[in-house]
Amino acid sequence: MNTHVPLISTRSKGPLGLAHLPRLWLKMRLAARGMLADGYRAGEGGFDGALLEAFGIEPAAAVAFVNQTQPGYLAFEAWVQQNAKPESLTPAAIEQFNKRVLAFVKPEPGATQTRDMLGLPESDKQWLGTDLNDLDDWHGFHLALLDEAGLSAR
Repeated sequence: MNTHVPLISTRSKGPLGLAHLPRLWLKMRLAARGMLADGYRAGEGGFDGALLEAFGIEPAAAVAFVNQTQPGYLAFEAWVQQNAKPESLTPAAIEQFNKRVLAFVKPEPGATQTRDMLGLPESDKQWLGTDLNDLDDWHGFHLALLDEAGLSAR
């Protein structure tokens, strides 16, 4: 079975306006089918863990819901609304979370390692964590396509 790099950006938002929720849904859906590419996690740590913790959602409950129901995105978002702490879903709380995630600066040595892997110059430090993560995802997807076609990396 093929695995997939999750190409929905952390920057993406659904109707709720919550950054990273569409990406979390995609990663959890892929993981539930054993199709999430190596090196990715779904529902724990990183932005996934930060989102679930900020909104009072038990990671195991979210994973179980996705595994059992295989929901579309809007059904997953509705489940999040029903299971989050009510006080966490205010416009102000959502805005605060979005600012925190979208302004995240990838820590060292990870930022340098990602820039080096992508061929970005060391002096090019303008990239936020979400930007570097997107570039890394796109690069990984590109490499997977080349590998599937039996071609070498370019």
